[in-house]
Amino acid sequence: MKTNRHFVGTLRSILFAVVAAALIAPAAGAQELELPYGVTDRVAPESDAAGAKFGGFTAYPKLNVSAGYDDNILAQEGSLAKDDGRFKVEPSLAYESDWSRNKLSIGGFVGGDLYADYTSQDSLNWGVGGAGQLDVLESSNVQGSVGYQQLTEARGGIISTTTPDPVLYDLLQAGLVGNHRLDQLNLAVSAQFDQYDYDDDSQKYRNRDIWQATAQAGFEFSPGYSGFVRGTFNNRDFENPSITSGNPSQDSDGYNVAVGVSSEITNLISGEAYVGYLDQSYDSAAFKDVSGVSFGANLKWEATKLTSVTVTASREVADSTIPGAGGVLYSIGGFGVSHELTPAISLKGDFAYYDANYEGLPRDDTGYRASAGIDYTLSRMVHLDLTYNFDDRDSNVAGQSYTRNQVTLGVLLQY
Repeated sequence: MKTNRHFVGTLRSILFAVVAAALIAPAAGAQELELPYGVTDRVAPESDAAGAKFGGFTAYPKLNVSAGYDDNILAQEGSLAKDDGRFKVEPSLAYESDWSRNKLSIGGFVGGDLYADYTSQDSLNWGVGGAGQLDVLESSNVQGSVGYQQLTEARGGIISTTTPDPVLYDLLQAGLVGNHRLDQLNLAVSAQFDQYDYDDDSQKYRNRDIWQATAQAGFEFSPGYSGFVRGTFNNRDFENPSITSGNPSQDSDGYNVAVGVSSEITNLISGEAYVGYLDQSYDSAAFKDVSGVSFGANLKWEATKLTSVTVTASREVADSTIPGAGGVLYSIGGFGVSHELTPAISLKGDFAYYDANYEGLPRDDTGYRASAGIDYTLSRMVHLDLTYNFDDRDSNVAGQSYTRNQVTLGVLLQY
């Protein structure tokens, strides 16, 4: 019986990867590796922002304000669900260079979530960071980034916990990327460091340092089309023992090797797709190693001048917060659509299906997330958006399934 379940799971993984690749292969993005998502990405200006010039730099101030309703603020099952109204305000500032060569950007934000009734869920987030690019040669560049943030963990994630109070943590990030093009050959290497430090004593077992290194080689076999080989190695070093019985260390090493195709055709279709194999090995025999087919896809199709479609898929290993499991094999795939009704009004919607397998435990979570909304550009300086989000999780462990509805009205003020 166990062998049959393993076979079915493997077959489902392969089919998931094949479907993702098929969706994107006719025009599968850029061969350069990218820096990790950080503070400068979060505070980046909108495309229509003018900013204020200061020498060779431009400052982009923004203020995001939103109000909404959440019928399950703790992402709990059944009668445990609590509903509330939420108000959020987040000012931010980006400061970007206007140089003809090389790039430099710095930025910061501070944001607060305030609840109408359950004020114990109020939280404050903030962060500062910077990123830059040095154009060494016409065909070579070096990119780097660093950032520090204090964040509140989102409720309902596959690695989130069910503590009554918000889970706060500090995140220190650093990244370095080198890209070089030699005729039709593209070479890239990157290194990334993430340090997680949780504030609450009950979450200290999750404190960890994650080191990751990637090497990639791509070859442009036809104008606009490239094939690539990519290898990634990671080391996860936990500061404290796990909460699993016996308090073993959750330290692990892993790798992900893949082959794929990427392309960009007349700026209408761009993206990449890959398939490969991943493995995460744990130092302690208390945790089961995680391995299997890996895949990824990221496609953007400008279907018309007014409509764009995105398709995404990925599989990765997340660090488990459940006693008895070291890692979670997490797979997700989905699509999104954006349509411009008028130059000022756009409709948007997306859908994603996911599967989370807690290795070493019988727990398996599946679910889907969907959203729909409308964006209204009142002026260059004022943007409005109304969004509805639905989240449904189905777990084979009692008490871990839930549904959640959220409606949010947001205002973006920018210069």
